Amino acid sequence: MKSKEKIKTKKILCIGDIILDTYSKGSITRISPEAPIPVLRLDQESNTIGGCGNVARNICSAGGSCHLISVIGSDEEADILKNLLKKFEKMSSDLIVEGSRCTTKKKRYVSENQQILRVDKENVNPISAKTNKKILEKFNQFIKNCEVVVISDYNKGVLNKNLISNIIRISKRNNKIVIIDPKRKDFSIYSYADVITPNFKELLQATDFSESSENSDKIVEKLSKTVARKYSFSNVITTRSSKGMTVMSKNKCINLSSEAKEVFDVSGAGDTVVAYLSVELSRGKKIIDAAKIANSAAGIAVGKFGTASVKRQEIRKKFEIVDKVSTLLEAKKMLREYDHKIIGFTNGCFDLVHTGHIEFLKQARSECDFLILGLNSDSSVKKLKGKNRPIVSQQERAMILENFNFVDLIIIFHELTPIKLVDGLKPDIIFKGKDYKIKDVVGSESVKKWNGKVKLIPLIKGNSTSNIIKRIKNGP
Repeated sequence: MKSKEKIKTKKILCIGDIILDTYSKGSITRISPEAPIPVLRLDQESNTIGGCGNVARNICSAGGSCHLISVIGSDEEADILKNLLKKFEKMSSDLIVEGSRCTTKKKRYVSENQQILRVDKENVNPISAKTNKKILEKFNQFIKNCEVVVISDYNKGVLNKNLISNIIRISKRNNKIVIIDPKRKDFSIYSYADVITPNFKELLQATDFSESSENSDKIVEKLSKTVARKYSFSNVITTRSSKGMTVMSKNKCINLSSEAKEVFDVSGAGDTVVAYLSVELSRGKKIIDAAKIANSAAGIAVGKFGTASVKRQEIRKKFEIVDKVSTLLEAKKMLREYDHKIIGFTNGCFDLVHTGHIEFLKQARSECDFLILGLNSDSSVKKLKGKNRPIVSQQERAMILENFNFVDLIIIFHELTPIKLVDGLKPDIIFKGKDYKIKDVVGSESVKKWNGKVKLIPLIKGNSTSNIIKRIKNGP
């Protein structure tokens, strides 16, 4: 999450078929005497959000925030879904009740992580005109406050041609990015979408190509260009299982290899792709860069059992510059995953980053497992350094610093001192330059309470932002 003074990631609006996914796990030890079928001895049952709900929770896991619009029945499954949705801080929702429908449910029976049976409870008839109108009303309420619209079509009756057409038309009128996860053979109902994400089988069906066709780069590129031209899609991203992903943009195709180390369960992998695409595009990423991150996330998703979400931290090591700017609240939650690790903290303005800054940060990172940098906001720099500072805005300073692999997290703070961050994060070590005395370091008294310490690092003589500014003004 970006700070209040930084450009804030807007909400992603997700519309489609929500599903309750239930997993009944147990063991099979015998065959039934009543019929030649296995007997499952039930050990546990669990519920999770599926369908467009899985897209929404992956958006939250990817670091975005989401408003979800869908349709449910008036039943027990609806109540379970509502309770599950409450667990997501960055998700809001409008679940429209249609009494004549049942809430879609997929119940999977599993033994030793192998599905042996799936039972579906659903009503795939089109929603009523009244419900259709309510969806559009809710959509129009939220469209202004979102950056990306995701249409997650599981073909369970919520989305129809007229509704999809209106959603795309209104989104384009408001200059919003539209991403479609299709489930129908007829792609004409998705016309003019910015991004469509079929799997290989769906791409074949949409072009009436033989489903026995080879999953080759040549065929995927040809069919991607065909549907893009025919239905005015700006980008076609085809997921190809073990063959990875093909991104067709501006009539050019790029093939990305699969990053799955082990394929355990493909359930919901497409949802992960759509979610990460939407988050990265909402942050201004180019389509190919967004697709690379989505492809990496999908590789992790298929290595998990069931309808799983992929946390942003799981792909951070590969994409070092992704989302290092955090809030104090999010940082505290993240640190729960770093038990028994040495957490380091330092702070400063870092205006005109120079070799002195770099050497200091490298040395600090070498003495801890995770280095958090408290970065003074523009307003606090101005109060500390004068009206002509900073030279470089906080957004640009953060962007430069997050490219260094020896900086793990950045928190922009607006106060004159970082004491609030120190008390909230409780770092093991506070790093400052040797131009300070330990007793003068902000947080030096606080850190003693949790048996932490202050470490002073030697500085490179003559290296400072002030000296650089003087050299610029006066010449070398």
